[in-house]
Amino acid sequence: MQKILVIKLRHHGDVLLTTALYHAMHDQFPGVQIDTLIYKETTPLLQNNPHLNRVLCIDRKLKGFARLKAELGLVFQVRRTRYDAVVHLTDQWIGALVARFSNAPVRVQMAYAKRDKALWHACFTYRVVHPPRGQAHAVELNLLCLQALGINPRSLRGEMVLRPSPENLDKADKLLAGHQVNGPFVLIHPAARWPFKCWEDEKFADVVVHLLNKGLHVVLTCSPDPVEVAMTAEIERLARAKFSKRSSQLVNVGGKMSLPLLAALLKLSKFYVGVDSAPMHMAAALNVPQVALFGPSWVQEWRPWSDKATVIYAGDFGPLPHPDSINTDDTTRLLAAIPTEVVIQSVDKLVD
Repeated sequence: MQKILVIKLRHHGDVLLTTALYHAMHDQFPGVQIDTLIYKETTPLLQNNPHLNRVLCIDRKLKGFARLKAELGLVFQVRRTRYDAVVHLTDQWIGALVARFSNAPVRVQMAYAKRDKALWHACFTYRVVHPPRGQAHAVELNLLCLQALGINPRSLRGEMVLRPSPENLDKADKLLAGHQVNGPFVLIHPAARWPFKCWEDEKFADVVVHLLNKGLHVVLTCSPDPVEVAMTAEIERLARAKFSKRSSQLVNVGGKMSLPLLAALLKLSKFYVGVDSAPMHMAAALNVPQVALFGPSWVQEWRPWSDKATVIYAGDFGPLPHPDSINTDDTTRLLAAIPTEVVIQSVDKLVD
C-alpha cells in the first residue's frame, strides 16, 4: 500500500478524530503517502500533522459554476494521483464520486442506512458495517476501515494528533503575558455549535468563581459566532459580579483567536472545562486533563478520547430526549440538570 486517500467531510471535531486513523495507517504501512479530503474550514486542525502528505479541500463557500468547476478539478486531480485505496468515512455524494472515479483498486465505504442504494454501492469495492449506534467511539469506528486494507483494527489503540506550532505557542505565551496571566490557568470553553449542548451561564460562572477563589487564573474562549461571544461575555459578567478580588485573574479572549492559537493555549493550560465541542476533542488530542459536560449526544461515540477526561452526563441527573430526536434549531440548554457542585467536585480533583 503506497498511496491512500481518506475522505472526511464533516465538522472540526470529526476531522480531528480522524487523525488517529492517519496515525494508524502511517504505522501499519511504512512509507505510505496519506492524503485527506476535507472541508476547507476544517484545515487548521491538520496543520503540522506528521502523518499527512497532502490536504485536499472542498470550499463550501463556492457556489454554482465555480463550485462545479472546482469539484471536477478535484476529481481529475485524485484520478491522476493513482491511489491504491480511497476511504470515504462520511455520506456525501461528492466523496462517493471522488472514490468511484479515482480508479483505486480498493474503495472503502462506511455503511449508512440512507445510502443503501445500488448506485452508491457501485462507487465502492468494500463496505464496512459498524456496530449499533452508541456501542463504539468515533475513533474506533474510523479504524474499522482498516479491515479492508488487511489490518485488524481491534489490535490498535488509536492516538489522535494535534501539534501546535512553535510560532503559535509563542503567540499564546505573549497573549497570556499581555493579560497578566503569570501562573497556572484553566481554559474554559462554555459554548458549542448548538445551544442544546450548553450548560447554564450562572452555573458556569459559579465554577469560574470557585477556580478564581482557588488562586487559579481562568481563560474564557469561544468561536467568533455572535451567539457564543454573547454567552461567554455573560458568563464573564456574572463571574466578575461575584468575585471582588484581582480582576486580571479572569481573562475573556472569546472570538478573538484562530483554532491553531486555541490549540496552543490548551497545550499550556493546567486543565480544560467545557462541553461537547471541538475544543473538547482538541484537549483530548493534546493529552490535557479535562472535565467535559454532555447532554443528549451519543456519549460513548463522542466522549473525549482520553484517559485524562472526566465526563459528566446530564442524563444521570434527569430525563433527556433521544439523541436522534434533537432539533438542532432548538435553543433550549439541555445540560441544565447537571448540578454545579458535581462539576466543582470534578474540577477540584484536577486542581489538587
